[in-house]
Amino acid sequence: MPKEYVRLVFLIFGSALITLAVVGKTPLKNFIDDMIRQQITIKPGTATYDNWQIPPVPVYDDIYLFNITNPAEFNNGSKAMLDMVGPFVYRKNEHKLQANFTGDLKFASYFDGMIFVFDPEETRKANKETTLNSTIFIPNLPLLTVASQISHNSLIPDSLKTVLEDFVEAWEQTQGVNWLTLNGTVDQILWGMEDPIMKQLYKLKLAPSPYLALQVNGSTDPDALTKPTVVYTGYTDISKVDQYYFYHGKKSSGCWGSEAANVINGTEGSMFEPLFIYNKSREISIYNDQLFRSVDLNFVKESSYEGLTCYQYKIPEWALESMENNPTNEAYYAYIYSGMLNLTQCAQNVPLYVTKALFLDADPRLLDNITLSVVANASLHDTYLCIEPYTGAVIDGHKRVMINVEIEHHNTLGILNKAHPAFIPLISVDEHGSITPDLITELKSKLLTPILVAHISFYFLLSLGVFLTLTSVTVHVKIIMDKYRGNDEEDQAVLVNNEVGRAESEKSQPGTVDDY
Repeated sequence: MPKEYVRLVFLIFGSALITLAVVGKTPLKNFIDDMIRQQITIKPGTATYDNWQIPPVPVYDDIYLFNITNPAEFNNGSKAMLDMVGPFVYRKNEHKLQANFTGDLKFASYFDGMIFVFDPEETRKANKETTLNSTIFIPNLPLLTVASQISHNSLIPDSLKTVLEDFVEAWEQTQGVNWLTLNGTVDQILWGMEDPIMKQLYKLKLAPSPYLALQVNGSTDPDALTKPTVVYTGYTDISKVDQYYFYHGKKSSGCWGSEAANVINGTEGSMFEPLFIYNKSREISIYNDQLFRSVDLNFVKESSYEGLTCYQYKIPEWALESMENNPTNEAYYAYIYSGMLNLTQCAQNVPLYVTKALFLDADPRLLDNITLSVVANASLHDTYLCIEPYTGAVIDGHKRVMINVEIEHHNTLGILNKAHPAFIPLISVDEHGSITPDLITELKSKLLTPILVAHISFYFLLSLGVFLTLTSVTVHVKIIMDKYRGNDEEDQAVLVNNEVGRAESEKSQPGTVDDY
């Protein structure tokens, strides 16, 4: 085949492949995006629905308690010396009960089902020093609750406050020197122990139970099993997938100081709108029932987990700053210390405050009035979510919070004036979960591998088209050069022939006189 035909064939096919790759890129992108959206939508009969109803990723709560190691001195007004004990590891089994969908598949409703199951093996691996039967000392939370009810609960009539004051005075006479602390086993303090002050509060309808417990084996919201939660399925708008419409029948938490602060929005924190790859810098929102509020998380960095690329998001520092540094946090009663939220109004007037674990990123003054045996480390104690950028699924994450109780002097309960004012850590929880190897394989085979093949196909067609086009150009240049080279040879041959002819002509002419 002549070189000119080869050049034309390469040029035509190369141009066609480049055109196909460039023109087809947008439809290919749209096809992939639509495929992902279809996969991520929550609707009956899909794998996403099954995983949404009963999450396949194992979630664990690593629970730490804080033991007052100097109870006698603490009762006499000294600073609390605190030793963090744990973790005590619990598997958090969650499932959505009675799931139903609206006719247009826009919303799904369900009731929360959740239970903690103790994992003794994981606990022994991480904690060889304490068990559920170990005895620890904590601040007298029921006494501090009574003080808070008297001081801050404006709904309690004065006559009822007098009853509480008289009860505490009588109770004090029976306590001796151990009035500011109580002790029990880890299991009792976590899941329930009898307490005389709690019985009195329950009798007066100021407490939901006559038992003291730092944890509830189920949802902390009494409406969880009676009022449904409603979320967007993403069927009509994928950007809202799994976002709350109602949470346990409510659109508002109802315990903060403004309408905006009370709004419940965001997701539960396990899945988000897909295709982060096109806008990783956007904020994501979750509703954290431990904080009684919605929280925005910001993009921090690209990361990886078990070979999967993911985007890491964290709570920005301004979200927990005091109102002096961030005036919008006045609605969250962040009056004095940064890094702390006041939960008193949300926790039925129990003087509880939430911080990051070990006061990470909090006002350093919070550590002035206590002595902690451990120091905060951002890599070990911060909250983060790592999100797979195509699907919006959380493939690795830790939600870490610490609950503290405030001890302050009191106008009418003189017993508290003996105490050293402070915010005392009670419990720290690290809720974490990571995608399993089986789920990684499934994710790659069903979604990520087809996406990779599509991208490789695009770049293969584009590269092949460019190669053929460049080859065509190369052949064309060679043909031109060959033509110029042929013309030069013909010209040189003509010149040689002319010279030879002239020489022969001169030899054939007769000689002159001088020649003889």
